Amino acid sequence: MPPAPALKDARALLKRVYGYDAFRGLQENVIADVLAGRDGLAVLPTGGGKSLCYQIPALLRDGCGIVVSPLIALMADQVDALKQVGVRAERLDSSMDQHSRNAALSAADRGEMDLLYVSPEGLGTSLAERLADMNISLIAVDEAHCVSQWGHDFRPDYRALGRLKGLFPGVPRLAVTATADARTRADILAQLNLTDPSVHVASFDRPNLTLSAEPKVGNRTQRVVQLVKARAGASGIVYAATRSAVEDVADALEKAGVPSLAYHAGLDTGIRAARQRQFLLEEGRVMCATVAFGMGVDKPDVRFVIHADPPKTLEAYWQEVGRAGRDGEPAEGVALYGPADMNRSLQWTYSSDAPDEVKRVQLTKTRQLFAFFNGDECRRGAVRRYFGEEKVDPCGVCDACRGELGASHDATRWAQMAVSAVLRCGQRIGRGRLVQHLLGEAKDDFDTELSKLSTFGIGKDLPKQGWNRVFDALMFEGLIAEGGEAMRPVVIVPDAEIAKALFRGERTVSLREDLAAPRRRSRTKGAARAAGQADLSARDQAVFDALRQWRTDLAKSRGVPPYVIFHDRTLAEIAREKPSSPEALREISGVGEKKAQAYAGDVARIVAEAA
Repeated sequence: MPPAPALKDARALLKRVYGYDAFRGLQENVIADVLAGRDGLAVLPTGGGKSLCYQIPALLRDGCGIVVSPLIALMADQVDALKQVGVRAERLDSSMDQHSRNAALSAADRGEMDLLYVSPEGLGTSLAERLADMNISLIAVDEAHCVSQWGHDFRPDYRALGRLKGLFPGVPRLAVTATADARTRADILAQLNLTDPSVHVASFDRPNLTLSAEPKVGNRTQRVVQLVKARAGASGIVYAATRSAVEDVADALEKAGVPSLAYHAGLDTGIRAARQRQFLLEEGRVMCATVAFGMGVDKPDVRFVIHADPPKTLEAYWQEVGRAGRDGEPAEGVALYGPADMNRSLQWTYSSDAPDEVKRVQLTKTRQLFAFFNGDECRRGAVRRYFGEEKVDPCGVCDACRGELGASHDATRWAQMAVSAVLRCGQRIGRGRLVQHLLGEAKDDFDTELSKLSTFGIGKDLPKQGWNRVFDALMFEGLIAEGGEAMRPVVIVPDAEIAKALFRGERTVSLREDLAAPRRRSRTKGAARAAGQADLSARDQAVFDALRQWRTDLAKSRGVPPYVIFHDRTLAEIAREKPSSPEALREISGVGEKKAQAYAGDVARIVAEAA
């Protein structure tokens, strides 16, 4: 039996194939455990290089590595990138004909395949049994949070992957994900039946992300257009909750002169695939999408993610906003939110078929998300604490750290008035009527009847807009909720004990200082410049622009995304260093042996012409 590969072999492979001098973060620790044959779980941030944690061991260990991946687009993207650097990789999915599938399996059986990507659905009994007869080096379960019912993207087919332990005895299995809290991590370990696993959990911090959140005020779609136009020329993603909202935002952006695409589950599969491909291939394109556009997004130069509507949990938010800035360069996440969004999410959970225990957890997660949006603390710090990190310092760049949220002040007195009005009015009227009641306005006989109550007119000192802010805060903190029929909602007090604590002063509510004015908008100056350009001279910038154009043309001719050729950061370093030979090009971070040989001539020519 050959000796187990060592870390020095992994480092040499990293440089030769991928063009990088050193591993990042916990990559080396994870790889060392897999090379030693251990099962494991790795929770690394989006853009943290999770794929290298199984690709490199698969190349070093004897046999073919199996990667379980949830999306065809994600498999295709990784296989394309691996082939560019000379790795023998293929995928098995429903889009392939039987001949292509058999050819890939035969190559793996002959020992001529390094990595084989399969879907959890496709890993049926017959395929799993055929793979079990081959020499398999490792099994990687990508996007492993899909295993857990506590996760934000639960997929039942992932639950069956625990049986791989019996089919592949002695083969190390590695689960990887970017977002999993402690409960989800425990469920992943249990469901996959990992043996004595090593668990690696990196910091959830993304230092290059600048986060902000703002309440929905006025026309949501027009606000999104403002935010996108302020980041003109940058690639970005806009998430919306419904198909119609996606279409509306995409149409509004196109009318505003912003090249955009719509993506949702209501579109034909072929159209979705073509649009996703277009987004990956083109620079400066904005994708407007529901969550159907998700884990297959591996585009490193996404400069912003805007949530026109918020997701359901902080895990989903971090997964989605984490699609910006995967190249490590500055990127932004902007979220718009409102009480109607929270109520929609709560109602979705109430009406689901999930067990009561799961529902309770999901309801808590929804309230935590909106408390995060509406809160005053550092955005990145709040996310990191949510995932269990301690001793977290403020990021210094989010809207809360920059002081853009305004000073907070005690609004407990206003909150007590509002909750009292809800109770006095019998928990049978909606927010609009409650605000009128507090302001002392009677529009019809029913209001006149309510005017006899002690709460009528007690809130005249606060304008209507201020009262709406009070009701928003009460909704976010769970002191009030919406009940009644969906089309005629009424405001209710869901927990009498919490209400009593509010009246006794044991529970407080804070609001922004100026209730009469809308919250200040988040920054509109986006980071639209390409990654790595910050310190380029005028001469270097000309070289960089020429390299980008060459990369775009080459990518189009090959039908691959531009970043598969080189990332922007690599092009910027080439523009500064101006390598004139394959050996010199190999010294650039991100340039491996095969790319240096393939592109050295073009790079030298472009540098000479543009400089």
